[in-house]
Amino acid sequence: MLDIFEIEISKSLDAKPELLPFIPELLADLWELGSSTDLVVELFRPLNLSPKTTRVLDLGCGKGAVSITLAHKLGFQVFGIDGFRPFLEEAKLKSKEHNVSDLCHFEYGDIRESIKKDEIFDIVIYAAIGDVLGGFNECVGKLRHTIRPGGYMLIDDGFLKESVKIEKERYGHYVSHGETVKQLTSFGDILLKEKVFTAEETRTMNKKYTVMIRQRAKKLANDHPELADSFFWYLRNQEEECEILETDVVGAVWLLQRKV
Repeated sequence: MLDIFEIEISKSLDAKPELLPFIPELLADLWELGSSTDLVVELFRPLNLSPKTTRVLDLGCGKGAVSITLAHKLGFQVFGIDGFRPFLEEAKLKSKEHNVSDLCHFEYGDIRESIKKDEIFDIVIYAAIGDVLGGFNECVGKLRHTIRPGGYMLIDDGFLKESVKIEKERYGHYVSHGETVKQLTSFGDILLKEKVFTAEETRTMNKKYTVMIRQRAKKLANDHPELADSFFWYLRNQEEECEILETDVVGAVWLLQRKV
């Protein structure tokens, strides 16, 4: 029987509770579950931060793609937190494969509790996690307390296209672009860079991911026919999410610097 936190994790992964044990296989072909690792490096490299002293907090780190890439390419020390143990185990293995296990530290935990600790970082990453920490202004208010004055926040999320409304609960924090930027900078922090994804970029990425998930879902349905309906429900749900991301929402990444 799943506890309350595990049920919340299954919800965050768009899965029914009974599918939670199968998520590792459903997503086996996907390492980057959040931000594009190339984009993250592209955003941080020009800042010329010291590889020896820069400390990064990666909230909801998943399989560690962003954490490991920052450690490997920029030499940062990265601390990843996630609530799904199988992803953390894979992150640890990947860090060894990339020879950065000494720079990467992965912990199991609830990010809502992790941000309450007194430990201070130079960078905090909040990528593709939705409204776990609330709307954009509330989220920034919590994130900025994890970094030093002058430190950096990277948020990967999105905003609504003009005149669009979405009834689904998980998109409740989405607002227009102008309102999003207003909320992101509501504490006086500086918006250094903004990457807005084109519709074609989003479609290409979604198509790639959906093909991989479809293959895994079909295999699992064949191996576990008693759960076939649930696997195909998961696949349909992913396809519906992709449609929303391609028609009603614009994906974006924001790099903010906490005011001194």
